[in-house]
Amino acid sequence: MKIEGFGLTDIGKKRKLNEDSFGFFPENGLYVVADGMGGHAGGEIASRLAVDSVEEFIKLSANRDDITWPFEIDESKSKDENRLNVAIRLANSRIFQEALINKKLNGMGTTIVAALFSVRQAHDVAESNLYISHVGDSRAYLIKNDNIKQLTDDHSVVYEQMRLGVLSKEDAKTHSLRNVLTKALGTEPDIKIDMRAEKAEAGNIYLFCTDGLTNMLADEEIQNIVKDNSNNTENACRELLSAANKNGGIDNITVIILKIV
Repeated sequence: MKIEGFGLTDIGKKRKLNEDSFGFFPENGLYVVADGMGGHAGGEIASRLAVDSVEEFIKLSANRDDITWPFEIDESKSKDENRLNVAIRLANSRIFQEALINKKLNGMGTTIVAALFSVRQAHDVAESNLYISHVGDSRAYLIKNDNIKQLTDDHSVVYEQMRLGVLSKEDAKTHSLRNVLTKALGTEPDIKIDMRAEKAEAGNIYLFCTDGLTNMLADEEIQNIVKDNSNNTENACRELLSAANKNGGIDNITVIILKIV
């Protein structure tokens, strides 16, 4: 079992600065997308800090039991789940502290969606899992058997209203508060992170993206583009960015596509 994939970011058609960042680290089984926010280039700094901090801890904690963990370990979860959870909480702390030190960066933050590919031996059988964690409204999707499934729930005012049945999906797309987040990295000293485990099966395609993609393309459009380019993840990424820009490109656009083979 292995992963084929590609990642790409684009400034879009309206913004003067790309505040998205992504990390593609197949040697560590790690893939990260972040969408920064904040004035004076704070968003760009926050998203880059998030990616770099997560990658640093995942790399440091690989195959080592002698490191000092900066946060407690959840004994009910696997080591790799704990590694990803701690890595993101550490990134949150670093962004928060950086904003305290540099007043120009006050209020900066970032969304994040990250995946860690894990292969574990259990009774002479290799189990392959993809651990996915997120904060904010950057998303993870599973595309399989002509279906697309959103794996993450946006931490946003509008998504919460949708969950409660106050807003329809169509109304949410144009709602004035659609970009208001209820949670982001760097805005509090510590943060609770949503996590899930996915069994990595051959043929599964996972997509991770910022809202610059999902605000411009419907899920069905994303699915069709990925399906049409299912044998070439680089082409799929480029086609998605091109389609988002053709539809207006009002925000930075970042996407990672992973295919389990």
